[in-house]
Amino acid sequence: MNQNLIEILADGQFHSGEELGAALGISRAAIWKQLQKLEALNIPLHSVKGRGYRLPDSVELLKREALEQAGFPFSEFASCELALSLDSTNTAMMQKAEDNLNDRHICFAEMQTSGRGRRGRQWLSPFARNLYCSVVWPFSQGIAAIQGLSLVVGLAVQRVVKQHGISRAGLKWPNDILVEHEGALAKLGGILIEITGDVTDNCQVVIGIGLNLDVQQKDQAQLDQNAVGLKQLGFTGSRNQLAADLINELVTILKQFSYGGFAPFRDQWNEVDCFKGLPLKVMLPSSDMTGEGAGVNAQGEYQLVTDSGLQVVNAGEVSLRISEEG
Repeated sequence: MNQNLIEILADGQFHSGEELGAALGISRAAIWKQLQKLEALNIPLHSVKGRGYRLPDSVELLKREALEQAGFPFSEFASCELALSLDSTNTAMMQKAEDNLNDRHICFAEMQTSGRGRRGRQWLSPFARNLYCSVVWPFSQGIAAIQGLSLVVGLAVQRVVKQHGISRAGLKWPNDILVEHEGALAKLGGILIEITGDVTDNCQVVIGIGLNLDVQQKDQAQLDQNAVGLKQLGFTGSRNQLAADLINELVTILKQFSYGGFAPFRDQWNEVDCFKGLPLKVMLPSSDMTGEGAGVNAQGEYQLVTDSGLQVVNAGEVSLRISEEG
């Protein structure tokens, strides 16, 4: 019932309790209970006496029928969940992975109440304004087989946003999608990779993707870095079509990666490296390193040209920033 109610409210217009009850065939008291359930899910609602209830903005909800029409690859997954609200899509898929050792699964959420980025950072997840999804993908050769995985996932995202007209989007090692906006680099999306199972043999990898579609001014105050959405860059297309295109590209690239690893993607990734040739500072746990960005090697390690020669850094150990000294 929540889904049916949300679909009516998705136009962003006011609807009275009487109108909602008539549309859904239930009493106004039952409508009130359903509205309370939506609020309990942290879905924002506006109510005005005499006018009714509405969502703050009109939204395009993710719907199975619309995804099917857009060519979403449902057959590639044992299950596909479209949730209104989750604490985190990665958390939901990590739980799924523990009991499904050989199957692929995927879930989307219209919003996340505890969305997570890399290193435990919060991922702002307002209702139905961006894409939040996670995929369970099994690997049979353990953790060694997934070196460079976040890089190829980023490449899949970059390819899709380029297909949708955002030609200047690029990648920041190891897991961010960036774009030049108003004279500065802004974050367009991010990737979170988590692993469960036997890290030396059969393991399940959960790939979380957050892609900004609409970052409003009120969102910026809650963010610790500059961010932008596809809408602010001129995107006017369908959210369902974008989701379908993203997962089709992701499935294609993951199959290729499962067979051949990262090395075949090295040159493609380096072509869209936002920091290649720039003066950088690499912040290690115990020290800093400065140099010029030199792209990635065949293992997916980032390379830095320093005064003492070429240095490589590994994912999860560093943070890259454009050096203020350069």
